[in-house]
Amino acid sequence: MATPVLDLSRTFSRLGPRASTGIDRVERAYLEETIRRGGWALIRTPRGFLMFEPDRLPRLPDYLDRTDLDGADLASTIRAIASSRSSSLSIRKIMWRMPNGLAYINVGHTNINSQTFRAMMEMPDNRKIVMIHDTIPIDHPEYQTEASRAKFVERLTATINFANHIIVPSDEVRENIERRMVGTGHRVPVTVSPLGIDVGGQPAAPAKSDKPYFVVLGTIEPRKNHQLLLDIWDRMHQKMDESRIPELRIIGARGWKNPTVFDWLDHSPHVGRTVFEMGSLPDKEMKAQMAGATGLLFPSHAEGFGLPPFEATALGIPSISAPLRTVELFLGDMPIYADPADMYQWFQAIRGLATEDLAQRAQRRAELLAYGLPTWEKHFDRVFELLD
Repeated sequence: MATPVLDLSRTFSRLGPRASTGIDRVERAYLEETIRRGGWALIRTPRGFLMFEPDRLPRLPDYLDRTDLDGADLASTIRAIASSRSSSLSIRKIMWRMPNGLAYINVGHTNINSQTFRAMMEMPDNRKIVMIHDTIPIDHPEYQTEASRAKFVERLTATINFANHIIVPSDEVRENIERRMVGTGHRVPVTVSPLGIDVGGQPAAPAKSDKPYFVVLGTIEPRKNHQLLLDIWDRMHQKMDESRIPELRIIGARGWKNPTVFDWLDHSPHVGRTVFEMGSLPDKEMKAQMAGATGLLFPSHAEGFGLPPFEATALGIPSISAPLRTVELFLGDMPIYADPADMYQWFQAIRGLATEDLAQRAQRRAELLAYGLPTWEKHFDRVFELLD
């Protein structure tokens, strides 16, 4: 089997106290598996490259989990424990330490460029495996900035031109990438491997509230469709006594191209009464909020995989979700599906969950906890077969 060399440039670029995104959690799962398999890691930093050999790499997770250091101090500490460092942005300065027969693995949508791929091609018996989580920037440009779309096109082009294999989380992403390869002169094999779901068990202290509350999880950007939920809460205040209105807890940083939503959150009288913008939360706090919720709301317009409903299911929390292809395929009838264009349908679903009695909630929770979710074990079995 080829020796895995995992690119952790994304993880390094996001050091410090901030909430983990879905891609962050995937890269962390790959780090743990690479350690288990005796692999290496590579990090591109603003000052050069870091290399972690198998004897040093197991030390990295403990440093990544530290909360007593800010991003800059943590970066300095991680540089100090690296097996080797290069002050040059040329990866060739550090490649002499890499093993022959390496499999370069990049799952973070970061440091994907022709320079990195060309350097890897100089190593004997090399393989280059890249995960593309979604193609939303080119399939739904209305939800992206022009800069982020251009950057994604550059990364996808480099992947198609140089990678030996592409990993995707769903058939929908596979179809989109294969369509993009038509006419390029390249036909890179694409393997579908659903992401594993691991929330680490129930939190010790789920969040509590005097009334039912719902969470929406993710960056506040147009694709996530927070506007629908804010319109529903406006409607509730028009039609219901405030004491009967459930809380909406919005977890996630403010993103881009969403001035109407940001203005609502800045000026609505409902904020601080029934709607709470909680910002980015550390994973432990985020999980506690989700575990205590009446339900997760997921009205997203488009996803590559869509982790939040899966994570809610793992915690026994029901989801109300848009009928996204991957969610329907892997979660079946566990979520309550509602058309994101139909505010009344969402209102009814939210009210239905908020008014369930204890017996109904207990039965629903038991069914969710018993549901068989995709596992990292199966995911990695499929991916690491490519290294044989």
